[in-house]
Amino acid sequence: MRLFQQLALVATVIVALPACPETPPSPDEPAVWTQSFDATDIGALMSVWGTSSQEAWAVGGQLDAGVVWRFNGMGWSPLQIPDGPLLNWVHGSEARLWVVGNDGRILRQDGGGDFEAVDSGVTLDLWGVWAADRDQAWAVGGNVTDRDADPDPVILSWDGSAWTRVPLPPMDREIRSFFKVWGTSAENIFVVGARGVILRYDGEEWAQTPTGTAEDFVSLWGTGPDDIVAVGGRQNGMVARWNGTQWTARVLAGEPGLNGCYVDDDGVAHIVGLRGRILRMTPGGFDLQRDENDDRTLLHAIWGYGTRLFTVGGTIDRSPPFRGVALELVE
Repeated sequence: MRLFQQLALVATVIVALPACPETPPSPDEPAVWTQSFDATDIGALMSVWGTSSQEAWAVGGQLDAGVVWRFNGMGWSPLQIPDGPLLNWVHGSEARLWVVGNDGRILRQDGGGDFEAVDSGVTLDLWGVWAADRDQAWAVGGNVTDRDADPDPVILSWDGSAWTRVPLPPMDREIRSFFKVWGTSAENIFVVGARGVILRYDGEEWAQTPTGTAEDFVSLWGTGPDDIVAVGGRQNGMVARWNGTQWTARVLAGEPGLNGCYVDDDGVAHIVGLRGRILRMTPGGFDLQRDENDDRTLLHAIWGYGTRLFTVGGTIDRSPPFRGVALELVE
């Protein structure tokens, strides 16, 4: 089971970095997360994203059956999609929605219409997608678990008519996959991946940006070109901040690996990971608080709009069939 194996991987290179407090304090008034909808039997949910507090999408499923659910401001309901494997990430722009998944799967929805499959040109698992506008989008992935195959990290670009593979820049280490892509504009895009590799695109070319770590980075988000947070880690959680010039990384001693990140308009980073962890990191710094969550199911993604936050996950750290979880918080 490739996805199960991938989540079970533990980075073998540990670097000495300043550590955050071993046990982050809980907020004075703990946030109360509640079930957003019963996702138990629909499979693991890998991503959640939306355009407002009244419209959002969650994607995931089982290894052989991807699913897409939509939130309309009142509740969640499943959408009809073409048959295919697990879906891993969702993003969009200007009424065009992109969803990517295993085996190079890409779905597109325009203006709330039917989903259609779009040829990606690859069969590698795709873990992340980000759209700058209707005709510019990026997807990333790679070969994580087939150790008999050569490492094959991939970046794809959508030019308004087709997905094409992008040549990679020189990197100081070999990696098997990229995991997420996110940007502040079409001329400022970041890709995070295995073994601490982060690439930056300036509108003309990609280049590696040093991070000072060999731990995997799994996701990222920010408020602008000089305020971006990346998260990851395996044995211990890892966070890094981009200040417009460089990355500063910290190990979160005592915290498990982290999978998802969303930074709100106030600059607070909301971070989720293994064992149901939900953390908040202060604007511009590394001070942490931990939200209360009695459900220890792995959380894979988090997203919010205004005072509403959603986080989703599932038992992808265990053998399938996967069971899902979807939580929300209205502050």
